[in-house]
Parts: sequence; structure tokens; C-alpha cells
Amino acid sequence: MKALVTGSSGVLGHALAPQLAARGDALRFLDLVPAPETLRARLREAAPDCAFEEHHSDMRDSAALRRACAGVDVVYHLAAGQRMKPQFASFSEDEIFRMNLEGVANVLAAARAESVGKVVFISSSAVYGVPVTALVDEDDHPKRPIGAYGHSKLEAEGLCRQAVEDGLDVVVLRPMSLFGDGMTGVFVLLFDWVRRRRRIFLLGRGENRVQMVAAADVAQAAISGATTAGTNGLVVNIGSDPGSVPTVREQVEALLRHARVASPITSFPAALLRNAARALNLVGLSPIVPEHYLLADANFILDISRARERLGWDPRGNNVTITCDAYDWYLRNWQSVTPKLSLPLRVLEALT
Repeated sequence: MKALVTGSSGVLGHALAPQLAARGDALRFLDLVPAPETLRARLREAAPDCAFEEHHSDMRDSAALRRACAGVDVVYHLAAGQRMKPQFASFSEDEIFRMNLEGVANVLAAARAESVGKVVFISSSAVYGVPVTALVDEDDHPKRPIGAYGHSKLEAEGLCRQAVEDGLDVVVLRPMSLFGDGMTGVFVLLFDWVRRRRRIFLLGRGENRVQMVAAADVAQAAISGATTAGTNGLVVNIGSDPGSVPTVREQVEALLRHARVASPITSFPAALLRNAARALNLVGLSPIVPEHYLLADANFILDISRARERLGWDPRGNNVTITCDAYDWYLRNWQSVTPKLSLPLRVLEALT
């Protein structure tokens, strides 16, 4: 089988490409940048003789997408912009929305034009917004995304439904926040605090439960979506085992035990956090985006029974092991991946 992976240099690409190589699939990558050495090393480990093609292009280049899809059996569309990723930090919300949606439209059009057998679209749990039920299911829970990223994913799912009606075979995955090698975002700030034995700040009291998922598990779900019969038009949630999700405070405490660090934990009242973050966001200084501060004290757990039943998939990692494994990766690479602290965080550290 020949597979095209878009956004191959990202966290999920680092997990998916080696699994595909180990299966013996022929690989083609489409990304803005060449495959990093970290990905090449993983491919060599998974399949020493693995060779792959590279196409370097923006997802908004429809002609480049058409060339990349030629002769491909399955497209794994991972590429997406998000403001918490350093390379997209300067993008406006409108730019994020338009870039992501245009990228999906181009992938679907190219796949139809080149008679691709299957498209696996990586959407996001961000399509749900703030959860209103204990378990969030794919069909009945409201879809009320908060920011441009979530809105772009929801609109893109609409494009996928139309593509299915037009005869294309598409499966949609909605994963929770991905943890794995190369990850970015708010949890890297947590890892930095732990490494430096600084005070840990929780967004809210930490009594809520927030599900996560390992990139390796999402990669396996994507392959199952591509290879399992009867998945055309299917939308599935992907996350860790709902029954194993601890409170946020319990999870941070488990990470501190793993790291053998005794950093104090300070909780910010959720209302105070939201008001401060809103004000800082207006002047471009907030270290977190609305998706974070509006969900600060919310429970967010996906129902993954459909993935288990229809894909035969089951997560191997739980929240604690996922977090600890990601922290261990961070310790090995912190000198090259430590984020720059924003002015508000620098002031906060100075005062504590």
C-alpha cells in the first residue's frame, strides 16, 4: 500500500510514519519542511531499508496536492495550523481558519481527482467546545468550538461528509490533545516548571478530569481507520480509557512523583484566570489561548466505545503514563524545545 502523510514532521507524523513503515507501506510525505533527523531515525529503527518520497509545499497549493496524491492508495491528512504551535504563533484566528479549511478542501479534491482509495482526516475534540455531559459522544453532543482551530475542524468535517456523498471514502478521527515526542503547547510549560523545580500553577482547582491520548495510539487508530472495512463516513473519538482518567491535580502529583520533584502546587481560581487571560489576549500577551482558559475547570472525557467497536482499537496509554513518557522525552531534549516564557509568566515566576 502507498500512503501519503501530510504534516509528516509533526508529533503525530513522528508516530504514524514509523508504524506505516513497519507494515511495509510505501511512504510519501508532504510538508513545508524536509523530514527532520528525528523522523528519519525513527523510520530507520522501524524499517532499516525504508525509503520515502518528499514533497515540500503549503497545503493551500492545490496543484502540489494533486501531484502528491498521484498513485497513492491512502491519504493521512494530519497537517493543521494551531496558534499554540510556535510556527503559527503570529497567525491571526482568521488565517488559521482559512489555512486549515483550504488545506482539507485541496486534499479531498486531489484525492477524488487521483482516485485515492481512502482518506483519513484527523479532526479534533476541539469541535465540541465546552463539554455539557460526563461522556462526550460523536453524534448527540453539541458541536460548539471555541477558537479558529476548532471551527476549522468542524467545517472541514462538513467537507468530508460532502466528499463521502460524492463517492470518496473518508474516515474522520477526533482525538484529544496528543502527547508524544516533539509536542508543543501548554504542557511543555508544565514540564519546564517541573524540570526547574519551580512552583506549579494549575488552571483552576484541579478537581476536573481531562482525557489525553498518546500520539502512538492515534497513529494506530488512523491505520485501523484506513484498513478496516465499513468505515466510510465514520466519525470516531480517540482518547485514553475514560475510566482511568484522574483529576488534573492527581495527574500533576503523579508527574512530580515520577520526576522526583517536590514543587509546590498553586491553584488559580478559574474565574480570575479567565478574566486575566481575556485581558492579556486582547493585547497579544496571553500565554494561553481561549480554548485553554475557557476549559480550565471543565471535565472533558470522550466516549471511545465506537472506536473500540468499529475499529477494533483500544488505547495502550493512560493519562499518567502518557504524561510521564512525554516528560521523559522533554528531559532528553529540553535544551532545544524549551519554550520562551511570555512576559506575564516571567512576572508570575518573579513574584513567586
